[in-house]
Amino acid sequence: MLRVLRLMSAILAIVAIIVSVSPVLAAGEGVISGQIVNKTANGSSVSVVEVTLTHYLNGKVTSNEQKVTTDSAGKFEFRGLSTDNGTAYKVSTNFQDAPYTSEEITLTPTGLSQPVELDVYDSTPSDENIQVSNGHMVVYVIEGDLHVEEIWRFSNLGDRTFIGTQGKAAGTTLRFTLPAGATYLSPSPDIPIETTGTGVASTKAVPPGVTDVTFSYFIPYQVSSMTILRKTDYPIANFSLLVQDLGVKVTSAALTPGNPQMMDGTTFLYFTANNLARDTELDASLSGVVQLSAGSSEATSLWPWLLAGVAVLGIVVAFAYPRLKTQQTTTDSLAPRDEVTLLEELARLDDAYESGTIEEKNYRAQRARVKASLMGIYIDNREP
Repeated sequence: MLRVLRLMSAILAIVAIIVSVSPVLAAGEGVISGQIVNKTANGSSVSVVEVTLTHYLNGKVTSNEQKVTTDSAGKFEFRGLSTDNGTAYKVSTNFQDAPYTSEEITLTPTGLSQPVELDVYDSTPSDENIQVSNGHMVVYVIEGDLHVEEIWRFSNLGDRTFIGTQGKAAGTTLRFTLPAGATYLSPSPDIPIETTGTGVASTKAVPPGVTDVTFSYFIPYQVSSMTILRKTDYPIANFSLLVQDLGVKVTSAALTPGNPQMMDGTTFLYFTANNLARDTELDASLSGVVQLSAGSSEATSLWPWLLAGVAVLGIVVAFAYPRLKTQQTTTDSLAPRDEVTLLEELARLDDAYESGTIEEKNYRAQRARVKASLMGIYIDNREP
């Protein structure tokens, strides 16, 4: 009996040591703990900052949102979280009028705890550290319209988040002076853009690192010759203009012609410029463009650009992103759809528009959103 008691005492002592060294989490009781870190040199305190945990189930936001406040060191913790399949989480905060969101976090029965570091920065109303590392204009020549896709990669070279010259997140940040006559603007859904007197502007905060912005528009024309004028709103390290080659002649005083480029079976005239200063005027004179015939209608003149949004994505991959090695800032998409699904959706939208079962305004808006999702997939899958 004495031997049994001694054995039991030894077992209890071992269990006590294990419990004191490594607390045990009950099955399904997940924990996300982390710290907010201010990456700005001599930055502001991150104590008493509200942190939000957003719950996702099969890619959709649920109503189980949780909030906590950081301690004096910026640390936070969420307990009692599900580890079920299809469940995921994101941690976010708003620091000095700028939002910050973590990558997707998943918990499993064998990985009940996940650490998170959420980097934030002090904010600034100055855009002195904002420049374009790569900018692209892709022009499709259509009967009666030029369809222009603009793809921009901005670099914030400082250690503060640019929140707009008005000093508020609601103020404008990135500005774009569009060519005269631009209409039917289609921005990416994740980039809030508003119209200005000379073009458009984004209201999205620009953290240190890179930020991608894409949008498209039309420039109507009635003659066989025209000139596109586009002012640079920021310093641009590398710029390229691609014009669909349908027998069009293009000349430019500001851009250097290069060898024509073949993409997806389409030839594009290719022009480049490097190290452009702010407020430089870019020009492209087009002659021999297709004139609008008397019997043409808007419906028949639009169909060639239906595939333009897809084709331009290949151009982006070929010319822009393989040369970029910096890390992309986190996007808000938790479960992006695959390319096949998105292309099928584009085809359905095109069929619906051609059959007249969807209004043009809704068609344009939905197609712009799908194109932006495709662009996001290509950006996320580029070389690291």
